[in-house]
Order: sequence, then structure tokens, then C-alpha cells
Amino acid sequence: MFFSLRYFILLFTLAIAFVSCATSIRVYRPYPRENPYEVVLPQPKVSITAPAQYPERFASYDPFLFRFTELSFLEIEYNLQNEYGSLPYLIRKELSIRPDNFPNLLKEGGKIEIKEFVLDSTDRCWTNLVSVKMNVNVQIGRRPQETFFYQDQIESHVTDCFLSGSSIPILPLILYIPYAGFRGNREDQLNQLGRNAIESFFTFLENRSGYIQNSEKQIPIQMNPSKSNDPIRDPKIKEIMEGL
Repeated sequence: MFFSLRYFILLFTLAIAFVSCATSIRVYRPYPRENPYEVVLPQPKVSITAPAQYPERFASYDPFLFRFTELSFLEIEYNLQNEYGSLPYLIRKELSIRPDNFPNLLKEGGKIEIKEFVLDSTDRCWTNLVSVKMNVNVQIGRRPQETFFYQDQIESHVTDCFLSGSSIPILPLILYIPYAGFRGNREDQLNQLGRNAIESFFTFLENRSGYIQNSEKQIPIQMNPSKSNDPIRDPKIKEIMEGL
């Protein structure tokens, strides 16, 4: 009975480890009323460049306990690709499906040079650090070049050590699962930071491209003025004005 329990705990821990190693990157720009299918058209006036490694690697993570680089049959990837495409593709898509948001850039042309984009998750026994850094040079027409820089990080205790330890006794499992649900797992944190970075970049690009977001015009409520207070309708003020 004791050995069977140990065998069950071991299998359960390994199953959790394998599941935690499968990380899916889904970074995109959430936008209201977006069509489910869009055709990405080329923009010949806009040049988008990036280092050679970025189209192949969108994010990466460094696990602490469960690293199986030599077991290729497990198909565990540590250099992760984005299911919605590379960063240059996301920029081209944004320019294609929302051209009204970038009037000056598409009219005058320009250059977008991705200098650095790092989205990493570094797992240690007690802490896990998820960080993002984005550095892009933007030039619109003949205007001076501007630099967009974004950096953020999330430090939490959602680690492989806590995940494995919480699967053995009951009390840590009760405490760890609500905390992981509040902070999000490694996949949630990577996707959230990635979306925040590209959303900030597109907002920066829209502002530099002369985009003015249409806001609902508020019609002021006018009170019905009384005749005695109306300088046009008040006969006394009218006589004074005519006398001048």
C-alpha cells in the first residue's frame, strides 16, 4: 500500500511537470469589433526590420527542475514561437487591417526597426521572474527618428518547486492552487506582458502617426433661459443698448 501510494504520487508529480512544460504563447493586440479573418496587405512605403533570431523565437523560458533538452521525443520547446505570428508580422497586420490609425506613416512612409524584444521566464526554486523588454526605432517620413522603449516584469512564487511540493501533502495544495490562480501560471504571465508591450507600442505608433481617436461628442444640456435674464429679449436692456 505504501509503495503504491509513492508510485501514484511520483506519476502525479511527473504528469504535472510535463503539463507545466507545455507553454503556449498567444500574444496579439486585443481590439474591439475585429473581424475573425483579415487579409494582411503589403505596405511598400513602410520598412519593418528585426534581428534574425526574432522571427524564430518570440519568447523563452528557463525551468529550474524539469529541463529535458536531451529528450527530443517529448517535443518540449524552450524557445517559444507565438501562435499569432512573429513581431514583424503583428506590426504588418496592424498596419494592414487598421490603416486609418496610422495616416502619416502610410502616407509618407517610414521605417520601423526592432532593436530588441525579449520576453523571458526564468524559474528558480523559490521565485519565478517573467520579464519583457522592447526597444524599437521609428521614423516617419523625413521626421527625426524616435525610440520606443518598454520594460516590465512580474515576480511571483509560481515555480516548479512549489508546484511539485504542493502535489504531495494536502495543505500546500490548498494554499498554492488559489495563489497560482490569482497570479497566473507561467503561460498567463508571458502572454499578459507580451500583450501589454505591443499594445503600448501600437499606441505610441498611432500617436506619432497623427491618429486622433474619435470620441463621442457630448452635447451640453442648455437650460431654458427666462425672458427677464435674456439681454436680447429684455426691453430695458434693449433700450439702453439702442441709446448707446
